[in-house]
Amino acid sequence: MESFVTLNGPGPWGFRLQGGKDFNMPLTISRITPGSKAAQSQMNQGDLVVAIDGVNTDSMTHLEAQNKIKSASHNLSLTLQNHLPPITKTLKYFLVSFGILKTAPAPVHSYTPANTEPASRPPWVTDDSFSQKFAPGKTTTTVTKHILPRGPPAPARGTVQRAERFPASSRTPLCGHCNSIIRGPFLVAMGRSWHPEEFNCAYCKTSLADMCFVEEQNSVYCERCYEQFFAPTCARCHTKIMGEVMHALRQTWHTSCFVCAACKMPFGNSLFHMEDGEPYCEKDYIALFSTKCHGCDFPVEAGDKFIEALGHTWHDTCFICAVCHVNLEGQPFYSKKDKPLCKKHQVPHVQ
Repeated sequence: MESFVTLNGPGPWGFRLQGGKDFNMPLTISRITPGSKAAQSQMNQGDLVVAIDGVNTDSMTHLEAQNKIKSASHNLSLTLQNHLPPITKTLKYFLVSFGILKTAPAPVHSYTPANTEPASRPPWVTDDSFSQKFAPGKTTTTVTKHILPRGPPAPARGTVQRAERFPASSRTPLCGHCNSIIRGPFLVAMGRSWHPEEFNCAYCKTSLADMCFVEEQNSVYCERCYEQFFAPTCARCHTKIMGEVMHALRQTWHTSCFVCAACKMPFGNSLFHMEDGEPYCEKDYIALFSTKCHGCDFPVEAGDKFIEALGHTWHDTCFICAVCHVNLEGQPFYSKKDKPLCKKHQVPHVQ
C-alpha cells in the first residue's frame, strides 16, 4: 500500500537510503534517526521509496536519489510503499533438528453391526430395554479424550537425514512405498516405516538403508543426486549448498560465505549496506563510508542537507557561530581555530 509523506524543511530529514538502480535493488529506507522529522512522520525502516518530489525512482541510481533529496529546499515529498513484516522468514532456511518418533501403530478396530430389524419399525418397538437405556437422568454417551503425540518438526529443505533400523517384532507397520504390511526388520524415516529393500534413491535407485538421504518434493535422494539436481549454488564459492541457505541480493549463499567485507562476520538476519558492490554490516559501513558532521559528530545521512566549509562537512543546522549560535548558512562568516564566527563576533571570543 502506497502512502504520501511530506517533510517540512529545511533538513536534515533524518533517514538513510539503501539500494538503487546501480545496486539492482529498489530504493529502501534503511535507517531512521530517532526523534527526527522522518521518525515524526511515521516513516518506517524497510519502506520502499517509489517517488521523490513526484519523480519515479525506478531508474534512479543511489547517488541520483541522494542528490534529488538534497536539492529539496523547503519541503520534501515522498511516495512510499509501506513495508509489512513478513509472516515467515523467506530470506533464509534454518536447519531444524530431526528426530524419529517411535509410536506403536494405532489398534485396528473391527465393527460388526448388530442384528437389526427393518428400519421402518421404531426402536422403542424393537428394543425391549429402550425405556431403561433412555431413562431421565441416565448418561448414554461416553466421551474419551485421546491425546495425539506431537511429531518432530519438519526438517528444513536440504537437510541431510538418516533412516533408523528396527528389528523384526510383533509390530507390523505399513510400508511407505508399497503400502503393504512389513513382516520383519524395517526402517523408520520421515515419520513412516519402510521395507529396507524399497527405501532407495528416487533417481539412481541406490539403497538408502544405511546411507544419508535428503527429502525433496516428497521423494528421497542420495546426497550425490540431490547435490547434482536440486542443491543451489553459492554465489561466493560457487559450490553446492547442502543444508542451510542464505537468500540475499537475488542469489543464494552459504551462511558462512555471506559476510561483511570488512569484519568478515556472517550477517545472519542483520541489516547490511552495499558499497562498491560489497556488503558491509551497519557498524563497519558507518565507520568506513559515512561522513560525520564536524559540528555534532553524527553521520550526515542520505536526505540530510549539508554544507562543506572550513575543510569539513556540516549539517546545515550545525553550521553556526561558535559564540552566539546564529545559523551561518548562506551568510558571510569568519573562522578562528577551525570554528566559524559571524561578522559580529569575528573578534577573538573563542577560547
